[in-house]
Amino acid sequence: MDTTSTPPAGTTTAAPADTTTAAAIKPGYKTTEFWLSTAATLVGLAVGSGAIPSTAPWGQIVGLITALLGSMGYTVSRAQVKAAA
Repeated sequence: MDTTSTPPAGTTTAAPADTTTAAAIKPGYKTTEFWLSTAATLVGLAVGSGAIPSTAPWGQIVGLITALLGSMGYTVSRAQVKAAA
């Protein structure tokens, strides 16, 4: 017995909503990745500037690198999301 059915004549079936359109993209400040990268950047800048003291100068360098990578990572990720739309 065939359990599949076809819709009656004159009716249409709705396709699933396309969530990859530009209308579905949230503003950047509403995303979790924005807030996580902002936190990493702020902590990195605080360590790099000396506001959070570290015992070795390498700590400041690592802090600045962390801030740079956090900012660049978010920028690249956001660009990919917008390019996909």
